[in-house]
Amino acid sequence: MNFINKIQQQQQHPNTINDNHPISNSTSSTSSDETIDNVDNVDDNDEKTTILPAESFKPLPSILIDFFALTICDFLPMKRIELRTAPELMYFIQKITYHARISCHIAVVALIYIDRCKAALPKNARGDQDTAHRILIASLLAASKFLHGTRWGSSQQLEGSHDMADENKPCWLTNQKMSRFCGNMYTLHQINELERSFLKLIQYKCWVDDDQVQDYLVQHRQELLL
Repeated sequence: MNFINKIQQQQQHPNTINDNHPISNSTSSTSSDETIDNVDNVDDNDEKTTILPAESFKPLPSILIDFFALTICDFLPMKRIELRTAPELMYFIQKITYHARISCHIAVVALIYIDRCKAALPKNARGDQDTAHRILIASLLAASKFLHGTRWGSSQQLEGSHDMADENKPCWLTNQKMSRFCGNMYTLHQINELERSFLKLIQYKCWVDDDQVQDYLVQHRQELLL
């Protein structure tokens, strides 16, 4: 049995996602010094192509949610903060990964991207209070799009129209959907900017094969209880 299957069999977070949580009331001054022009925006009305049968979605197990939180909390030293306005990180991760139908494989690829991003940062870099939230969003978008149409991304596949409120239907993750899942904490323009900056930091090195996934899980098998 490979390690992805072992993670999937672990205990999952209960499905107690409260959309009245004050995530949508949070404010954030998202900014980036690095931009790339002429990036296409993805619209909810984009044509969806059926490639593989969609598998039933299972929320991420609690151990993987916890590991994700620890990884991005340690991403950068934070600047001094007088008033925290960003939403609680564990809830934010659980909410985004649940509504975006993030599979274990997508999550692990995103974690590999985060390692690549961290290695590319200057030593004196400092983060804001929502840096972890932005890294989460950008890494999940990149990983989801990389795995789009593969058997590892089939948990997000959808035939026909859908709505976020329909809990039984997965969806392809787009920038516009991500903005909505965030409770409009970030605008579509900000989401696009986050994605561009993240891809630029990892030098557009998005390729991850099965061996790299397994190697990553072996490296962190104690933290993930594998």
